Amino acid sequence: MTPNETYEALVQWHLLPTTNFTWRPFTATAIYVDSPHSRRVYRLDLASAKVEIFQANPSSELSEHFLPFKTVTLTATQINQWQHSQPVAS
Repeated sequence: MTPNETYEALVQWHLLPTTNFTWRPFTATAIYVDSPHSRRVYRLDLASAKVEIFQANPSSELSEHFLPFKTVTLTATQINQWQHSQPVAS
């Protein structure tokens, strides 16, 4: 899975902020999201059907230290919708 695929899945599942934000790859299955009120990392784990969200330390703009914020358990419907929206490799 690529960071772009991770981003597309999070958009489809409405898990990203509703305010303006920027994002960039963090790892192969995680993206960094910077919004006016928070800096978070969203990590997608399809094997366990979860999205783990980590919040940056608010006391420092320079901190790359992220603390667990929330875990979202994906439903079977969400997983199936995502898998069916992906192109089939030929």
